[in-house]
Parts: sequence; structure tokens; C-alpha cells
Amino acid sequence: MRLAAESGMQGVSIQAVADLSNVTKGGVFHHFPNKQSLITAMISSAMHTLDDEVEKYLATKTIEYGCFTRAYIELTLTSENFGIGSVWSALCLTFISDQAFCAEWNQWLAQRLVRHQATDQDMNLQLLRYAADGAWLMEGFKSENQQKLIDIKNELIQRSFIKN
Repeated sequence: MRLAAESGMQGVSIQAVADLSNVTKGGVFHHFPNKQSLITAMISSAMHTLDDEVEKYLATKTIEYGCFTRAYIELTLTSENFGIGSVWSALCLTFISDQAFCAEWNQWLAQRLVRHQATDQDMNLQLLRYAADGAWLMEGFKSENQQKLIDIKNELIQRSFIKN
């Protein structure tokens, strides 16, 4: 993932992965028959890791209404592993136009929303998740705006407690 985040998809080659992993090209091909299968596995691994982090966040919270939305906002905007400046963020920017990544992301989000239907289907919460996405995309990569991003995150979290 780090290679894709640092070099973009054009920088991900079987040879580059082999070099980074200190294995032969044949060793990489043993596990991944081609570059696309490697990328698919990378996306899947990242999504499983994100899912685990969401579960950890949810396990610490007691207020049910908006719980997934708060996890989403928190992880998207300021989490060390998934927030701004993380390998995950760089990877998302790399894959933002990749159909396989978008499909995987949409499937993950749809499954999460089904799982949290009782607590996170409110239109207000959907708008807050969209706002977090927008803040991530527009503000997150300007290092001078980190405090602004934290303020936005805090405001979105506060609004996630308000029921329509």
C-alpha cells in the first residue's frame, strides 16, 4: 500500500513490490498472478483493516444514534491510520478514479449502512458523512489547515448527536 500511496498506481509494478518486500519477482507471482490481482488484494486488505478500526471505535461508544457516522467522521478526518496524511488517504487519492476501488468502497459503505440501519439511516447523518468526505477532499491536504479540519470534525461529531 505504501508503494501505491507514494508513487501512484504507475509506481506499482511486480518488480517494485518484489524489491520492497525483499523477495524475487517469482515470489510475488506465486501469490499474485498479475498486477491487478495484487491491487485487488491490497484494496481488500485495506477495507478489512478499516472495518476493524470502525469496530474498535464502535466498541467504545454507548450512544447508538449516529454511532457509525461518528466513527466514519473520526476515522476519515483525524485517525492516524486512515485520516488525513495517512497511507490510506494517499491510497484513496490514487484509487479515486479506479472502478474496482470505488465498487469495493461502495459495497463496504452499503454493508455498513445496512448493519447500522437502525442508528445511521437519518438524512442528517448521511449529509454529515458527505460533509466529512468533502472536508477530507478539500481541506485535508493543506498542512496549514489542520486546526480547521479538527474544528470541522468536532462540529460534525457534535451535529451527529442531533436527531431530526
